[in-house]
Amino acid sequence: MGGIADILAYGAAVLAVVSMAATSIRRMRYALLATGLAAIGFFILADRYVWAFMALIFVAVNAVQISILRRRAVRGAMLEEEVSLFDRLLRIDDPTRQQHLRDLMTWKDVSEGQVLMTQGQPDPPLIYVARGAARVEVDGLVVGTIGAEEFLGEMSLVSGHTASATVTITENARIAAFDRDALAHYARAVPEVDTAITHALNRGLAAKVRRMNAVASRPS
Repeated sequence: MGGIADILAYGAAVLAVVSMAATSIRRMRYALLATGLAAIGFFILADRYVWAFMALIFVAVNAVQISILRRRAVRGAMLEEEVSLFDRLLRIDDPTRQQHLRDLMTWKDVSEGQVLMTQGQPDPPLIYVARGAARVEVDGLVVGTIGAEEFLGEMSLVSGHTASATVTITENARIAAFDRDALAHYARAVPEVDTAITHALNRGLAAKVRRMNAVASRPS
């Protein structure tokens, strides 16, 4: 037993030195995490449980700091539009899920006058409008508008039907188109993501219905 304790003690000392020689904060944190784990093993074998508890706290603190560093790294690589989408609309803060959703999105800039979808179009895309504006028409009549931080194509995504309206860009926009099939597959596999997307789309639909009702109630 003493031999194992000695190995753990020497290992912790070596790892502590390695952490001080690390050239990045992340590597230092990982080395300190390993140091703490070796120290926990040593203190338990040496029946020093108070010190083992202190080493456990040391490990927990480093684990939290590593998690924060990972999250910052992911968010630092995200576009400003993506941060807004995940924080304000989808309310998804898990970096792994954010990254998976990013892989399902294609960003592009579209100019005024470009048609994003046409009424009756089969399998219209699900589109997130980060900036800009669009006009919504049904049977040639304008029934509403779309602004920044809103979705397009959510009705078809939910119902499985063709596009219910024609949408035309009226102000140069920045949009992201989702891979519908891949998004549906991922949402089925991860219930939390499915719930977040469903709630975001429902809030958007409710806001659109309120705007349409307000327009319809205005005196002609």
